[in-house]
Amino acid sequence: MKRRAALAALAWGCGGAALAPPTLAAQAPPGDALAWGPDGLWLAGPDGALQHLPDAPAAGTRPILTSRGLWLVDSLGALRCWAPENGRRGDPWTLQRTVARPARVHALAVSPDGHWVAAAHGEQLSLLDANGQVQRVLEGSTLQRDLRGRAAALFALPQRRSFVAVWPGLGEVWEISTDPRAAPIFDGLVHDYRMGEAIATPGFLGARRAPLGRPLPEFTFADARVPWLAGTRGAEVVVVHLDVRRQIAALHAGAAHPAGATLHRPAREPAALEWWLPAGHEIQVFDTRRWARSAVHKLPGPVRQVHAVDGPGGAALWARVDDHGGSNLWRLDDDTGGWLPVPAVAGPVVAMGGTPQGDDLLVLCGTPPALLRLDRHGSLRARWPLPAASTWLGVSGAAAA
Repeated sequence: MKRRAALAALAWGCGGAALAPPTLAAQAPPGDALAWGPDGLWLAGPDGALQHLPDAPAAGTRPILTSRGLWLVDSLGALRCWAPENGRRGDPWTLQRTVARPARVHALAVSPDGHWVAAAHGEQLSLLDANGQVQRVLEGSTLQRDLRGRAAALFALPQRRSFVAVWPGLGEVWEISTDPRAAPIFDGLVHDYRMGEAIATPGFLGARRAPLGRPLPEFTFADARVPWLAGTRGAEVVVVHLDVRRQIAALHAGAAHPAGATLHRPAREPAALEWWLPAGHEIQVFDTRRWARSAVHKLPGPVRQVHAVDGPGGAALWARVDDHGGSNLWRLDDDTGGWLPVPAVAGPVVAMGGTPQGDDLLVLCGTPPALLRLDRHGSLRARWPLPAASTWLGVSGAAAA
């Protein structure tokens, strides 16, 4: 009880008033969820308490919640790590460390287990361990040293035990392995690799380069389940495979928004993996085995984000749609195959994301500000009120431990 009271005392709303406790519509614990804006971060813990962390991510960056804690880039461009006070779930969270780099950090990725951090700053990329100790610094240049540049995006791919860095100025995508047993890297010709004539560099924390040329696609989509990235280049959506290190698909989808796309395994064919891509007022569905368009779903406004819940309780698909100036939540109906608005969400939706178990949906509402947890049928499981004076930007769930 004392711990719950201490956490509640940290959750302040407008004018210094304490926020109301979450309304729980089910007995299942809500799990860790994070909502953030320019006024700080609000963490919903496993016991339902809501704690305010007085730290705000730098503009253009996202805080990353892991199974050990969270990392963010602060307004000065330094890395900051928050975690439970004594390393135990349910304890109050405190600032554990601040790590400054030679230049402001402008892109961040963290492995879901929190063991590795990748931070892009200036024309360098630093790899840090869970304690914030720098293990390697990579220079943002080609092998010939004739081009230099900044990393524009970083992604963590935990199933491959790697990070991916995108370098538009170099026309390259790098995959950096965090596996100590990673195979050596051969940057020479195929002949050198096959004949063993090249000098290999270590694969662990080394950069495996994919020279794609310029202009490089603006990559915004990555998923731990697949070995490819997707982004836009002009009017096309480009897909690049990390194993073959080249483009494997160019999709024509007007007004496409890959950053809001999702992967989904259809019940009719569980072995398949579909990519649901927002494109204007449509969601275009692609079979990722052949990169052929298999379906088109029309919605009443521009689609900003699609999210699939493929959890133990079954599959569910959600869409965040701009409608009459607000962003509203729609759900694909299992029986009719049509899209229906979700009655449990009354206000405009700012963002949505999955829970650690992958069975529920986290929804960040703007008016009135609140963090919601919905089950796969759209029913409310938990609701946390948020401060009314804040501007809200994003929501995420913790990675599974």
